[in-house]
Amino acid sequence: MNIDSRLHHLKENEVLELMSRYYNNEKTTELIKEYNLNITPGVLYTVFPPEKFDDIKCPVCNLPMLRKRAARTSYRYNNNKIYCENCGHVEGGSCRCSHCIEVARIEKKRIQEEQERINYEKRCLINEVYDLNKKEKIGLEKLSFRSRVYLGALIRAGITEDMMSVIPILEMDRNVSPRVGYTQEMIRDLIKNQVIVVSPNSSLDAFPDSDEETEFPYLYYTLKVKYALNIEFQEDYTENVANIMNPDELSKEDSEEAAKIWREVALEECLEYFEFQMKEVNFNAAIGEKTIATFKDLLEKFSVSKIYGIIYRSVANATRYYQQGGVSKKQASNSVIGNCQRYAERAVIENW
Repeated sequence: MNIDSRLHHLKENEVLELMSRYYNNEKTTELIKEYNLNITPGVLYTVFPPEKFDDIKCPVCNLPMLRKRAARTSYRYNNNKIYCENCGHVEGGSCRCSHCIEVARIEKKRIQEEQERINYEKRCLINEVYDLNKKEKIGLEKLSFRSRVYLGALIRAGITEDMMSVIPILEMDRNVSPRVGYTQEMIRDLIKNQVIVVSPNSSLDAFPDSDEETEFPYLYYTLKVKYALNIEFQEDYTENVANIMNPDELSKEDSEEAAKIWREVALEECLEYFEFQMKEVNFNAAIGEKTIATFKDLLEKFSVSKIYGIIYRSVANATRYYQQGGVSKKQASNSVIGNCQRYAERAVIENW
């Protein structure tokens, strides 16, 4: 038995007797006096020899494990961890003995090597599926006006220094379009028309693991992958890319399509500003068919900047409406689009 120095004047049977009387709730002060102990009552249990478990051996030393005694108030619920006095191993917790540290190091290395093997296999699959040499490039002259506009916006926002690929949209420091949803539509259009393709140099995180429907790496995150230009340039590559980024003046045959794109972008800008102003006052900016139809109608009569003014005034009125009390935030939020319509109608009627 390991005896604390403050109990050395007692025989082993006296120590066992003292412990028994302590846990049978005899007065601690009287026990200290009777056994001539130089210790304060509150920490008497801390000098008791640890509990020994002959049936639980240390996995390192093969010696019986020990556990410190608990105060009698929590004796039945002793949560102290069992340990090895020889090597310091602790069972059932984060042990820092030399053995466990080494075991943890080996396991960490094994996991790291396994992850590296998995990543290598994933990279090989990505390189095989998205091999750029297997992609049939399309001629620059076959690009539609819309594809040129979409591609121009994309590469202006995120072309790499060598002008060979486009960085992931989430890593760009500027927006490709007013809203993410419209940017995703642009990307889908460019991919559908094979103007851009997924780059095999994309991050592994851009490809989710296989599921029941799609095998790795055929599914990818549109905003996380890199894109490569899949265009065949007959002349100077850099000059052609520069021309897409900064095109010449609009031709007559493209003016109709340009007007359509302008209306789409103008609508997206109005929706973006609407979302921004609603968020500023903690209103829910639910964009449904009514909201889209309202802004399309406003664009027939007002410029984007004037619609910004209408939105700003309408949100301010709705905020004041809510702060005056008597209506819920949801009701005040839902009134914004109606405010926009009424304000615009007055502007037309009164010729503001």
